[in-house]
Amino acid sequence: MSQPARVLIIDDHAIVRFGLAQVLDSDPRFAVCGEAATALEGKRQVEACRPDLAIVDLVLGGRDGIGWLQELGAGTPGLRILVFSAQPEMVYAPRAFRAGAAGYLMKDAGIEKVPEALAVLMLGERYASDPVQRAMFQQATSGRASAGGPLADLSDREMQVLRLLGSGLGSAEIAAQLSLSMKTVGTYRERLKVKLGAENASQLERRAIEFVRTGIL
Repeated sequence: MSQPARVLIIDDHAIVRFGLAQVLDSDPRFAVCGEAATALEGKRQVEACRPDLAIVDLVLGGRDGIGWLQELGAGTPGLRILVFSAQPEMVYAPRAFRAGAAGYLMKDAGIEKVPEALAVLMLGERYASDPVQRAMFQQATSGRASAGGPLADLSDREMQVLRLLGSGLGSAEIAAQLSLSMKTVGTYRERLKVKLGAENASQLERRAIEFVRTGIL
């Protein structure tokens, strides 16, 4: 019998990590080799346990994880990453795949779907829901974003600024978190106003808060 695949769980909610570990420990195809609640600890655990698979929450501590998801995959050749997230898949799944993820599963699909998704990744294939697969195929054949509304036109950095703005951070705090200048943050805010049709800064902030609360605009 072949050795079970080593799985690392990275999620900032202890109850989610516990539930995932329970499900995977009962499946002989998988063995949980480590857990982490932050991006930094996740990177340390990758180095410590050398997993074959990683289950990753896209937002850790309120921060958008697209950037570090890319770092995680690039720094660990052969690691297959499944994003297990509450963030809307039609908006975030294409971004996650571009950043190096091999699969995307919404948390509301249920923890019991995780082994199924990981089994697909173990075969060297990608995992996504049927709607996401159809949308990505349509985008690939037409060259245009087919889903996600106005959010689909935002760059990953613009999405990061929008999320932080909706989390209540001011421009100075956003600049510090993303290692950007205040001028650059201001430029992103102006771009967001244009792309999202916001008439002023207050309307942009309200829309950002709504996005963080509901995942849509």
